[in-house]
Amino acid sequence: MKQFIVLAAVLPILMIFVMQAVNDQRSNFETSMVQDIVYLAKEEAKLEGSFTPYIQEKLRRDLCKALGLPPSEVLVSCWEDGDILHYRIEVPIKGVMAGSKLLGIKDEENQYSYVIDSYTVSKAK
Repeated sequence: MKQFIVLAAVLPILMIFVMQAVNDQRSNFETSMVQDIVYLAKEEAKLEGSFTPYIQEKLRRDLCKALGLPPSEVLVSCWEDGDILHYRIEVPIKGVMAGSKLLGIKDEENQYSYVIDSYTVSKAK
């Protein structure tokens, strides 16, 4: 009976490790999708010569659709410095830690912001 009680107490804690591996794969997949979407928008902006409002809105819409986020949570800022196009994209990745309720981690603390802050050279000029 003692072994059963110990197993019942330890098993949920051990299952967190298994669930965390799946969570890590999901987080990696989400960051990979963000990178791909931002790359496509960057290449389109290169050809256009700037991050037009259409490109920025399409980028925000694609990120929201891929990650299931409201538009207010996706931050997109773009600016030009001569021929150099700067961009900063910030997206929240939620549900980072598996078993957060069991461990007492709040939903606000169980996320991080994935930021892509880079630049490219315009080809249109």
